[in-house]
Amino acid sequence: MGDDEMQILACVRGLAFAFLASVLLSSCGEKERKEIDLVTFPLRGEVVGIDSAKRVITIAHEAIPDYMNAMVMPFKIKDPALFRGIAIGDSVGATLAVSRTESWLEGLRVLRKGEHVEATPAEEIEFKHLFREGEPLPDETFINEVGARVRLSDFKGKAMALTFIYTRCPLPDFCIRMSEHFRRLQKLLADEPALSGKWHLLSVSFDPVFDRPPVLKEYGNNYGADLSTWDFVTDPDTAGPMIRRFAEGFGLTYVPEEGSFSHNLRTAILDREGRLVKVIVGNEWSPEEVKKEIGQLAR
Repeated sequence: MGDDEMQILACVRGLAFAFLASVLLSSCGEKERKEIDLVTFPLRGEVVGIDSAKRVITIAHEAIPDYMNAMVMPFKIKDPALFRGIAIGDSVGATLAVSRTESWLEGLRVLRKGEHVEATPAEEIEFKHLFREGEPLPDETFINEVGARVRLSDFKGKAMALTFIYTRCPLPDFCIRMSEHFRRLQKLLADEPALSGKWHLLSVSFDPVFDRPPVLKEYGNNYGADLSTWDFVTDPDTAGPMIRRFAEGFGLTYVPEEGSFSHNLRTAILDREGRLVKVIVGNEWSPEEVKKEIGQLAR
């Protein structure tokens, strides 16, 4: 891995874990802790999607210096009043607030009105083959964090949870949250002696160009992963044809944006025969509830 890749990885790793430093400053004043717990960035871009029911706005935004490349990204809106007067095609400004656990937009405002364009429903854009609950997943071959080829059938006899990430993801409520959830989930499962040897976790990177085995291993180490029960894998082919096909089966979509990705979130639970039990959409799930489901399947 080249020096540039190592520098990028180090920067992203620092972003993912810098917030944890606030724990070490518990003796400091409230003002100092607040400054570490929350950082903000100015954001400008064009609105490409609005879902006021879910309080999400999708913006093709400019690069945020020292934080995130220009990309298309969905953002949470906590105050529904901010949607007023906003339409697809508008150029907007906002403040991106990033805490240790989530991110959202504040102060959303129109900078320039654009031509209103109706968004095309996602289901009309492209029909994709989706995996069905109760059916086995295709026995794909991945490469893991130590460079070994692994197949889904290698884990037969174990209940599994798998999720999708890419290691350079900068937002705490996207890939970072998925990996934090898996870190907690691994600990919960490991604390149940009766489940020993009956479960496995799989984090699948959809960035096979950058996330080669050394990067995946370093990423796993950053989360304190026990690699005997938690693998970090990607496509052996850096072009990523298998990963795209596999990800689309869960309804995961991702679009490369100059070294980063605009993507949604999917987590899946598999039974001991490798059959799909459940697909969880988004990030609103807890390690405790997934641990309970994995435990039931493992037994």
